[in-house]
Amino acid sequence: MMPTKALVTTIVVASVVGLALLIERQAEAPGEVKAEQLLVSDLAGEPDKEVNIQVYTFPPGASVPWHIHPDAQEFDYELDGALTLQTDGQASKVLKRGEAVYVQPNVVHRGVNISRTQAARILVVRVKPKGKPLTTEVQP
Repeated sequence: MMPTKALVTTIVVASVVGLALLIERQAEAPGEVKAEQLLVSDLAGEPDKEVNIQVYTFPPGASVPWHIHPDAQEFDYELDGALTLQTDGQASKVLKRGEAVYVQPNVVHRGVNISRTQAARILVVRVKPKGKPLTTEVQP
C-alpha cells in the first residue's frame, strides 16, 4: 500500500510543479506590439507618395517579424525605453529615448524590445509610394 501512496504523491507533486511552470512561462510571454495610427496623408508635390505616421508600443520582450517597407523611407524616433533595431547584414543598434535612425527603402530589419521590465515606444514616419503595402514580411 505504501508504494501506491508514494506513487500518487509523486504524480500530484509533479503535476503541480508542471502547472506552475506552465503558468510562469505564459506570464513571461511577451505581449503584442501595438501600432497607433497618427496620420496618413498625401505628400504635397509628390502625387504618387504619401506620408504615414505611427507610434508603436513594444511590451517587454516583444518584437516584430523581419520585414521591409517596399520603396519607403523610414525615420524612427525613440520616445520611451530602448528598442534594438536589427538590420540584416549589420550590427544591431540600440535606440534609447531621444535617439533617431533612418532606415533606407527595402532594407530587411526588425525591432526588438530586449527589456524584461520596460515597454518601448517609438515614433515612426514613413514616406511611401501610394498603393504599395506599408510592410512586407521577409526572411533575413
